[in-house]
Amino acid sequence: MSSDASAESKGVVFFAFNTEDVDYVRIADLSARLVEQHLNLPITLITDLDAEPKHNYDKVVRIENQGKNFRNDHITKETKQWRNHGRYTAYEHSPYDNTLLIDTDYLVLDDSLLRLMELDYDYRVMENSNSSAETMPARMGLVSLPYLWATVVMFRKCPRSKMFFDLIGRIQRNWGYYRNLYMVDGTSYRNDYAFAMSNMIMNGYCSSRKNIIPHKMFTVVQEVVRIDTNLKDKLIVRLMDVALTIPKHNIHIMDKDFLVSDNFAEFVEEILDASA
Repeated sequence: MSSDASAESKGVVFFAFNTEDVDYVRIADLSARLVEQHLNLPITLITDLDAEPKHNYDKVVRIENQGKNFRNDHITKETKQWRNHGRYTAYEHSPYDNTLLIDTDYLVLDDSLLRLMELDYDYRVMENSNSSAETMPARMGLVSLPYLWATVVMFRKCPRSKMFFDLIGRIQRNWGYYRNLYMVDGTSYRNDYAFAMSNMIMNGYCSSRKNIIPHKMFTVVQEVVRIDTNLKDKLIVRLMDVALTIPKHNIHIMDKDFLVSDNFAEFVEEILDASA
């Protein structure tokens, strides 16, 4: 990496828009403490006009997000509101030269993302996920193409990255067309799919690993009761019927009820105390 590149600013961007069911700003406040502990990077929160974050962010960007979407909760099987529109504005709103765009349900427990930022890239997106479940869909539809995970995205301010995010915005605004074009199952807009479509178009409608983050993400899809930290360098993720013992590394938790719970807040405190 050149001296000019090493002098560029680096930071993290979160999106958090509360719904009737989930306090995403609370999740962001807790996750931000893990980011600061392990990455020591400034964090910008993009949120609602009336949101009341409690964490001391580097910057809070307030936007009017009126996009309405719904998802089927994979745990409760209920239909819930999902305010996932506008992720493409990360390029516009990020104040950093090099940005880690991270979902608030991705728990940063090591410094591996810092090392990824040393790579040569314009943008990179997470491709694969190891899951605690036996199987997870790998394609956008039965006869569609593989999708990417917008859970972790890294980008550098440059023309190609701007084009990538501008294209995601076009895909969101014309979701009905692109959903049919790529034969996506279901009707709800999903950032994972839009990022995959944009990346494929950017690479000449070809499958390419040029813009892929070169490691897998571990995702827990089941209901989480608590996460224990009493084993050295390991975590015990306690589910309803089983416990998973995994190395202490970054982890994607999809159970939003756990992430807004006191058990998650206690887990964050335990991680910070152990690192003190």
